[in-house]
Amino acid sequence: MKKSAFVTVLIFSSVSIQSALAASEDYSFISGGLQLTQFNQEIPTKLNDDATSKRLMGGYLRGSLSFIDNVFAEVRLDMEKKDDAKITYGLIGLGYYQPINSDLSAYGLLGYATERFELPFEGVKAKEKEKGITAEVGAKYHVSDIWLFEPALRYGKYDKSAFELRLGNNIGVYDSISVEANIGFEQFQRKGDDKRLKQTKFTLGARYSF
Repeated sequence: MKKSAFVTVLIFSSVSIQSALAASEDYSFISGGLQLTQFNQEIPTKLNDDATSKRLMGGYLRGSLSFIDNVFAEVRLDMEKKDDAKITYGLIGLGYYQPINSDLSAYGLLGYATERFELPFEGVKAKEKEKGITAEVGAKYHVSDIWLFEPALRYGKYDKSAFELRLGNNIGVYDSISVEANIGFEQFQRKGDDKRLKQTKFTLGARYSF
């Protein structure tokens, strides 16, 4: 009886360790690529005329490191631009992940986020910055040997509340290298604006996991 219980504990411990090691690779990576953002309203883009656009192009960078007992740190930077308009997003945070099994893990993250707008307004470039505490919950699920699905929901406490839903997809192409193809939905209310600004982000890039 004791021998059987010992074997059961040993097997369970081995599976738990393997799950934790497999999950840690999902939280240690660097990535970057191109980003297209579609807004629900026109954004002014030029200083000297009334040109506007609902689309801005740019890029993104991500870095995450799992360093001790399922704790990880993550940094994110997005930048999008058209003519004289420029919008920059940044986030830094600490998180904790819990392996559920060898294919699935869940996590929570707490950090600080900023969104900086530089938009033409009456012949000058107006600058505005939203910043505050942010919290996120999400999961990482290995649909197959090469496909990692990453849904996440983020809340930002700016001057007004902000919400973001992301659906991430990583397709392995070679060893630790994968292609990222993601879509995200975010909405928040800027200072002095009575309408919520909604945006849909499409990103395509590459990731190196370690």
